[in-house]
Amino acid sequence: MELNEMTPVAGVGTDGCARCGSPAYEADYKIKLCAPCRRDMSRYPVKRSVLWAAVGVAVLMLLSFYRFPEVFKARRSYERALNLEKEHKYMSAEQELLKTLQRYPESLKASAHLMIAAFHNGHLELADSISNHWAGVSSKEDDELISRVNDLLSSMKYYNFEDDSFAVKYTSLKTDTPALKAALLQYTQEQPNDVMAAYLLADQYYDEEDYQRSDSILQIVIKEAPDFHPAYGLLASAYREQKKFKEATAACYQLLNRNAESVAGNITLATILLKQHQDQEALKKAQAAYAWAPNSTAIMKTLALAYHFNNQDKACNEVLSNIRQSADTSGLAHTLDIIKGNITYRD
Repeated sequence: MELNEMTPVAGVGTDGCARCGSPAYEADYKIKLCAPCRRDMSRYPVKRSVLWAAVGVAVLMLLSFYRFPEVFKARRSYERALNLEKEHKYMSAEQELLKTLQRYPESLKASAHLMIAAFHNGHLELADSISNHWAGVSSKEDDELISRVNDLLSSMKYYNFEDDSFAVKYTSLKTDTPALKAALLQYTQEQPNDVMAAYLLADQYYDEEDYQRSDSILQIVIKEAPDFHPAYGLLASAYREQKKFKEATAACYQLLNRNAESVAGNITLATILLKQHQDQEALKKAQAAYAWAPNSTAIMKTLALAYHFNNQDKACNEVLSNIRQSADTSGLAHTLDIIKGNITYRD
């Protein structure tokens, strides 16, 4: 608005409309204007530049409102993941972190927490892919988090042989059990600190039903490498087969205390509970494991047994049908023999 448009008409007193000088101005307004002038000025055209600026602001606001739910959800997922991690519920934490990284794929912190969750869940390929992606990256924002990731990277080494040449030899001998065991015995004498080799030797003894020798090795493995999680489940199974149910349960809870949603911890505990006729509790643990790994044949077999011993025949048959349709049906005949009573599963 130009200054002269607010100047009274020449020769007219100032005690009237500020625009035309009319004495019939409207009271109760800060600026004295008569009704026609106030009406005209309310329709005064806005400059085009101002108009387009307003449109631009409106567009930006619309875009921010459109993207806000997505950003908000990603932030909420990240916050939930951190809380779940504190509760050692790593399967749930992993799911929330994957949601966060869909929106912020370059987030170093979210990636670091996902790597931690994936490691505890036994999803080593995922953890390894993250470590490769962020190799050489450093951050001063969270020294504690970076320290945890570095500790985890050290623990991931347990899942490989210390001698790469033995890895090749082990693969070539997989179909020759006696030669494989002999190679493992020799190698573990030469490399007594190789965690993976010791675990595989214990697994050989377990398959031979030499459970006492198996558990003695596994106790040493867990003491030396507490972050090597497969050892807990195998130790619990070795105790279970010796009917040392108290020790077997304790080994499971060692693992579950590290990861409350551990698939191996829940399914192994389910088998221990079934052996003790604690069928309802066993079913809960089997269902928990199945919820996290619904495509695992090993878990489905235990779940089928849990349904069977809880007299839930329909549910049992549905699980057995899923096993028959899966790619891996190994062990199904043994499970069916238990259900039919041809094999005594428990006292």
